[in-house]
Amino acid sequence: MKKNLIFSFRVAVLLMCSVSVAFIQAQELADLRMVLDSQKGQQIINIPPGKYLLDNAAHGAYRFIGLNGVKIVGNGAEIFCNSQEQALRFTECIDVTVSNLSVDYDPLCFTQGEIVARDTNGTWFEVEIDEGYPIENINSHRVNFYEKATRELKTNSITTYSGNYSSMEKIGDRRFRFVKNGNWNANEAIGDLVALDVKAEKPFVAPHTIQLEKCTGMKLRGITVYGSNSFSFYERECYATHYDSCRVAKGHMPDGIAPRLRSGNADGIHSSLAKKGPLVENCEVGYNGDDGIIVCGRSFPIVRIDTTDNSIYLLSRDANPAFYEGDTLRHVLYSGIQSDRIRIHAVQKFEVTDADRDFLKEKYSGILSLAGYTTGIRISLASFPQELATGDVIYNENYAGRGFEIRHNKVGSTRSRGILIKASEGIVHDNDIKHCAMNGILVAPEIQWMGGGFAENVVISNNTMSNCMFERSNAGILPGAISVFYANGEWEVPTQAGAFSNIQVRGNKVEKSPYPAIVFTSVQGLSEENNQIDENPGIVREHGKRYNVTNDSPYWRQSNTP
Repeated sequence: MKKNLIFSFRVAVLLMCSVSVAFIQAQELADLRMVLDSQKGQQIINIPPGKYLLDNAAHGAYRFIGLNGVKIVGNGAEIFCNSQEQALRFTECIDVTVSNLSVDYDPLCFTQGEIVARDTNGTWFEVEIDEGYPIENINSHRVNFYEKATRELKTNSITTYSGNYSSMEKIGDRRFRFVKNGNWNANEAIGDLVALDVKAEKPFVAPHTIQLEKCTGMKLRGITVYGSNSFSFYERECYATHYDSCRVAKGHMPDGIAPRLRSGNADGIHSSLAKKGPLVENCEVGYNGDDGIIVCGRSFPIVRIDTTDNSIYLLSRDANPAFYEGDTLRHVLYSGIQSDRIRIHAVQKFEVTDADRDFLKEKYSGILSLAGYTTGIRISLASFPQELATGDVIYNENYAGRGFEIRHNKVGSTRSRGILIKASEGIVHDNDIKHCAMNGILVAPEIQWMGGGFAENVVISNNTMSNCMFERSNAGILPGAISVFYANGEWEVPTQAGAFSNIQVRGNKVEKSPYPAIVFTSVQGLSEENNQIDENPGIVREHGKRYNVTNDSPYWRQSNTP
């Protein structure tokens, strides 16, 4: 009887918010906001065991601001959000511990179904949505294809996005027709399973499930996230966050309803602009819609230089990038070689012109989200490097995740990378990585995203990778189950070492993945030993062909020094 009641609750939530709230109350789901509000100011906040409604449809995320030394004890509490938006947000908190709870969504942040029709020319296909899954507010922002027998991502397929479709039309009670925009295929077939994003009814909702911003020493222990409209865990400008035994996983469905295909819609654990990088250990991150675990900063292109006052002019997609007086910047030449360290003297904004964006497009023809570069940052430097030129990039060494550690985790079953590193002074050790459509471990600033920074003093050791790089051949995808890779604005691998420095790769094992299995480019101070690559399983991919990567041997190396 209880399962039927929960199922009824799920159906009610799909109908309308006011009905769902009444039905939740009838099922005696406690109001989480009331429980938390009643304990404000206490050093230990206890959430009693049970199921809770977080009414973010009416109130948005629950916010914790400026807490110090507080422990939030979940006691196994199960939290259900009734809108596909942010659940919990922590701002400027210090030494706060959150433990032993789970977050799920009802209605879910995605829906799923089966391809039941497809035209012979492959210009359209139709999906019948599974019973018990959302049929409203579906969009084609991220469409994944799965094997029906294994319920894993389809081998030799691709993830598609809104731009891949000219229309998505509802043609039956639970049936949708997707008409392709252009001549592409994901090797989709009748009987394949499909997962799609579902958006909130409210406009402009906050992304991510659990967000930390400018927090110090946060500890997240035993927290499970079963869904997200974007990242499951997201931190920005934090210091030494500790994720221990956290999970990003597929949630449960009532009896008679098909199991879920997806967990969160995008990255699992995403650390951005950390002053000190996170420790991520004993976690399980899988079935999410993008990268598993990522530690990154941000790179910025130089579009103008004023030598009269030692100023550089940068473009940013972020309205408030992390630049502060006294920070240390790293300068990277357009060719892709790291150069000087520079100290910030002063920061102010400037008005971006069309000429600035035109210059950026000219230098970086593959730049993504060009229209988003609307913020201009003028930085006065304490000293001016002799080699500095427009087209070069800058990243803030103080906000790039230095000192991270990722160990003893299980990651995989994702359409993207298992672990993605754009940070320095870190360790990736003893992780089990399986079923990643792209790289198992990738170290790369991905300059077309203006990701950053460029890794230094990183150890990648004793990791096991299996069945990675199974996405359909794409000449522009960075190759290798383990890959340390840089390609500059002209889509070229640097002809000399220096994009990365002091990278140790040892004791790792790669199996069931296409050649090249391990890739290194432009590393000054490369140390590699005792890595094991199983024989090529017969999978042939042309990933990296754009960069003249060959796929006939276990390793591919270019422009490295020991």
